[in-house]
Amino acid sequence: MSRIDILSNKDALGAALLSSMGAGILVVGQGYEVGTLVHMGAGFVPVVLGALILLAGLALGVTAIFSAKAAEPAGKRPAVSPWRGWLCLLGGVFAFVLLGSHGGLVPASFVSIFVSAMGDRTNGVRSSALLAAILTLFGVAVFHYGLQIQLPLFRWY
Repeated sequence: MSRIDILSNKDALGAALLSSMGAGILVVGQGYEVGTLVHMGAGFVPVVLGALILLAGLALGVTAIFSAKAAEPAGKRPAVSPWRGWLCLLGGVFAFVLLGSHGGLVPASFVSIFVSAMGDRTNGVRSSALLAAILTLFGVAVFHYGLQIQLPLFRWY
């Protein structure tokens, strides 16, 4: 794989953008008082988010370098319409909004994750349902019990 292949890879370009944005947010956020975990200052959230974005960009960059698709010519990729993915992602968001207000956290989370997962052509119904069930349980544990978000688990109206 040549250097030109790596630089023309979309993942490498995304990694560069994420890394530079994270570094910029990190530098600007340090201009504010950061504080501690107990007494957070105005710069705490920007510094933490900047660091996380920077790390995500670096991780994406590492995977872009070692990715086998970086060397694959663009002409060999099958022409697949992205509409299924877009529609499923938007449908997942709308499902969460509708079911969150009328059904509660559990049905809203499950349906939105299931519909969004179906946007990936490699996912089947069984794998999407399993992913939705696991992430719904995790979301209930974190948001309902951990953070005590005021969205009921179930609402029937």
